[in-house]
Amino acid sequence: MTEATLPHYPRGLVQPQGAYRFGLEALLLAAFAAWVLRERRSAKRECAVAELGSGCGAALLGVALRAPTAECLGLEREPALVAAARANAEALGLSGRVRFIDADVAAPLPQEAARQDMVLANPPWGLEGSGRPSPSGMREQALRAETTPGGDAFPIFCAAAARLLRHKGAFCCIVPASALTRICSALEGAGLGLRRVLPLRPHSGDAATRLLLLAQKGATAEPVLCSPLTLHGRGATSGPSWTRAALSFCPWLAQESSASGSTPHGDAS
Repeated sequence: MTEATLPHYPRGLVQPQGAYRFGLEALLLAAFAAWVLRERRSAKRECAVAELGSGCGAALLGVALRAPTAECLGLEREPALVAAARANAEALGLSGRVRFIDADVAAPLPQEAARQDMVLANPPWGLEGSGRPSPSGMREQALRAETTPGGDAFPIFCAAAARLLRHKGAFCCIVPASALTRICSALEGAGLGLRRVLPLRPHSGDAATRLLLLAQKGATAEPVLCSPLTLHGRGATSGPSWTRAALSFCPWLAQESSASGSTPHGDAS
C-alpha cells in the first residue's frame, strides 16, 4: 500500500456475516501499538508482532501500515474470520509480511508464533452470563468468554501473550475502565508488569470509559498514568466530533464511521 492510499484504511475491509463488527477499539489499539513500537524504536527495525483473536485483521493491519518493518502474525480460531483477514491483507498489499493462522488462544499455540517483540489483543470483555446473549455464535464469543474457564477471557489472553513474548516484550491491550481490577490481576498472574495506562474518555470532564494498557514481560509493575485522551469535542450538531488530539493519535478515526458499516466494540463514545 502506498502513502497515497493509506488514508483510506480502514474502509472496505471484509467482515463475515454474523461476526462482531470491528470499530473504534481496534483502530485505537492499532494506533497505541504503533506508538509503542516507535517509542521503543522497534518500528525502524525488523520486529515480530502478533495479535491474539485477530478477527478480520483490522488492528494488526493498522500496526503493519504504521510499522513497515514489522512481521505480523494474527491468531484467530474462527476460519471465516481468518479467511477474511487474509483477503484484507491481500487487498492492502500486506500479505507478504502479515499472515493469519487458525489458532485458539486457550489451546497450545503453534511454535511459529513464539518469540514475539509485541503482542496485542482486544479480548472479550464480558463475563459468562452477563448481558444479553447474541444470536450469532461468532459475535457472542467476541463479547463474552463463555468457552473459557471461569468465564473470564483476561487470564487466558494474558497467559497466551506471556507464552509468545520474548523477555521484555510488550503486551498492548484495550479494556473497559470498569475491568481494571480484573486485567491487573490477569497481568500479574501471567508475569506481565503493567507499565503504562492511557485513559480514553468521550468528552472533556467525563470519566474514562476505556483504557489502553502497556505491559512488559518480566518487568515490575510500575505503571505510569498518562493524561486522558479526549475523543470528542462538545457541541457538534451532526457526525463524529473527533478532537485534534484524538485525530493526531489515531488519524483513522476520521474514516471510522464509514468503515464497512462497523459498530464500535463497546463504543467508547
